[in-house]
Amino acid sequence: MRTLLLAAVGLLVCAVLTLKVTMGAPSTDSAKLSELAEARRTIRQLQQQLQAQHRRLAQPPDAGPSSAAASALVSPAKQRWEATPTNLKLNAILAERANARGEAMLALANDVMMCSNRKSCWWSGGNIFETFLKSLQRVKVTNVVVITLDDATHQFCTSFGSVGCLRLDMPVPKAQQGSRGANMISTLKYDLLRQALLMGFAILVVDLDLLFLKDPFEHLYRDADVEASTDGFSAAWAGGQIQSIHDANMGWGAGGLYVQHFTLNVGCAFFRPTEKAIELLRRVAYSLSQASGWDQQVFNSEVFMLSHGEYNGSKVGVRVMHYLEWVNSKVFFYSSRAHFFPGAPPKTAAELPVMVHMNYHPDKHKRMLCVWERYCEGKHSACDALPPATK
Repeated sequence: MRTLLLAAVGLLVCAVLTLKVTMGAPSTDSAKLSELAEARRTIRQLQQQLQAQHRRLAQPPDAGPSSAAASALVSPAKQRWEATPTNLKLNAILAERANARGEAMLALANDVMMCSNRKSCWWSGGNIFETFLKSLQRVKVTNVVVITLDDATHQFCTSFGSVGCLRLDMPVPKAQQGSRGANMISTLKYDLLRQALLMGFAILVVDLDLLFLKDPFEHLYRDADVEASTDGFSAAWAGGQIQSIHDANMGWGAGGLYVQHFTLNVGCAFFRPTEKAIELLRRVAYSLSQASGWDQQVFNSEVFMLSHGEYNGSKVGVRVMHYLEWVNSKVFFYSSRAHFFPGAPPKTAAELPVMVHMNYHPDKHKRMLCVWERYCEGKHSACDALPPATK
């Protein structure tokens, strides 16, 4: 607190000095401008120190600094992250890995995604985790934290070196025990995300069955609480469309309008550290801890359900990522297949999609590899033989 007060006094002194420089009469105009510029630089430096002190005071006791979490948008007076051993480790690695904006990519991984046991991976073999990491290396994205859930996966993760790997033991909520393996893993991320946002970090959470072809952090709008990819496969289904119904029994008042769009895909979604985003994640994590459910469905219900009666909706602000840039596999291989292939690949990097997510297809790794070969190894026909849909 003493440092905070000293910084505030320093700002006041600098303001007075700036006035004197402005109102005084130095011998030359250049000297006057130089002194004024120096005073302004000093003010900026003290402002930065004051802001840093504010952030440190907002942390839980013994939590340590959050470095690049400077852009926190949530009021620290209202909520604070919990200084548990797990969260302290998460804070430390996010502070180490986050970019200058306080942003990081977060993923969860276990040995199933490496297909170490062919009985547990349903995509006919192949190390999805390895291909995912290779795509990040290629586009030089390093502000990445992978939460590894077993020793074998952690060892494999650390061997890459270009991403941060944090080994955590995270029990699946009792309500989700016995559901699909991938679903059980997905339920773990919502409270982690909430804690990361409370720390002041903005998080791009991703599944592993996708390939990045461009740096995703260069293609975010950052104007909503949640900016997420879509399961939609056209402009109307992705961004929303107005439709109508006609009930002849109602006579001249028969018409009615409604809005329809596809769900967001939490396998690639960017969360800013806002109060509404944090509350949304709290709701989802609580719902999944209480009853068995598909996390994707629970998440979208909380995002889009309107307030009504006693129900108070999340009122979260949403931006949908462009479906031809943040591409799901139905768009890539089926509905917009001719937009991407066959034929020569894009002539410039600007024409590449940001990523391709194999969310619609069970033969995930085979399709990941064809995208890699087409765009990264120059094998233009690598995807041509794969059918649009897998029956």
